[in-house]
Amino acid sequence: MTDYAIKRGDEFNVGRYIHPSTNSRFVLALVAVVPIILWISWISFKYPPFFAVLLFYVLFVGLLLWIGLELMRAALIGNAVKVGPDNFPEISNILRDVKKKIGYSKDVEIYIIEDGSINMIIYRFFSSKFIVIHSSFVESCEASKDYRDIEWAIARFVGYLKIKKDHYYPIVFEIMESIKNIPLINLLVLPYERCIIYSGDRIGLALCGELEAAITGLGKLMIGKTLYGKVSSETFISQSRIVNSSFFAAVSRFFSGYPHMTDRYLNIMSFAKDSAPEHYHEFVLRHRIDMKHLEDALSSRHGR
Repeated sequence: MTDYAIKRGDEFNVGRYIHPSTNSRFVLALVAVVPIILWISWISFKYPPFFAVLLFYVLFVGLLLWIGLELMRAALIGNAVKVGPDNFPEISNILRDVKKKIGYSKDVEIYIIEDGSINMIIYRFFSSKFIVIHSSFVESCEASKDYRDIEWAIARFVGYLKIKKDHYYPIVFEIMESIKNIPLINLLVLPYERCIIYSGDRIGLALCGELEAAITGLGKLMIGKTLYGKVSSETFISQSRIVNSSFFAAVSRFFSGYPHMTDRYLNIMSFAKDSAPEHYHEFVLRHRIDMKHLEDALSSRHGR
């Protein structure tokens, strides 16, 4: 049992596992949100018709988004398999246990699909939250009877939702989501989004308790269940060094709410090194990773 693995019955403290920069990046995001809220409040008070138009616009857009998600959910119900006690009970139990351990009480549904190019993704809008998993991701776990990598992936999604729920009210969340699509202003919000993804990866590792499973899950998200076994850790390390020394890669990251997969790999490894060095060194030896190259990559990684 490692420091990052949670013993049965222990109280899970999400704050222990969030990325160190998450709270400071949240403050930076508020720099973008608070002035907009104050400006809207001031102009609405001074010009009541503006408030009426804005309210109509917000409700209309919100309604469209809600209808879009509900249509997607209806399509999933008709064309995919909803995870539950009778369908894939192992995954259903993982979701239930993860929510209980993290302390997330909102409803989250999981659907397994055959079509599509995305291995796993989450959709959310107010009360609508569902995770879509590609069937190939599940097949690999069914074959090996090992669901640790799915546990990591589900825990990172639920952890992502938990952090956002703890940080602000739903209306502020929706403002944040809207600002992400506004050029220039969104640059103050995107670093926070990247930190939450890093935090979700850490929470997933803390709950599944196995570094191998977290890296396997990351590999499956990156390249799929058939080929992930052909991707070595040295590949992540060498590509991360290229990415982190590239001007254009830095620009690409700067305008994205998603960190590069190579950065996520290094941040998982860094967290394991700090939290459970015995598992970190065991993983390095098992996969014959060049320790010097890994340490150099860790010291120069994005999101330190």
